[in-house]
Amino acid sequence: MKNDELTKLTSDMQKKLGKETAGTIADDLGKILTDNSNMNKLLDSKDKEIERLKNANDLLATSNGQLLQQVGMQSDGDESILDKKTKEKEEYKPFNFSSAFDEKGNFKR
Repeated sequence: MKNDELTKLTSDMQKKLGKETAGTIADDLGKILTDNSNMNKLLDSKDKEIERLKNANDLLATSNGQLLQQVGMQSDGDESILDKKTKEKEEYKPFNFSSAFDEKGNFKR
C-alpha cells in the first residue's frame, strides 16, 4: 500500500475509534506505518534493479546478434574443411611402383 493510502486509512481509523481508543493502538499503527514505508523503499529499489538488469540483458542480446552477423555461416551445399579432408583420406589410390621407373629401370623425373 502506498504511504498516502496508509496514512488516510489510519486517520480514518482514528476518527472512527475516537482519540482515546486510537491512542491505545497508536504504537501498533506506528509500527505498521514504519514497516510499510520500509517495504515501499525496498520495492522501489527492486524495481530499479529489475530495470537495470533488463537494460543490460537487452544490450547483451543486441551485441550477441551483431556478433552472430559477423560470423560466416555455412550454407547446406558447402562442404566444410573437415569434410574435404576426410574425403581425401577416403579416396585412397594404391601406388603403382612401375610408374616411378622407366623401361631401363631408372627413376622417372
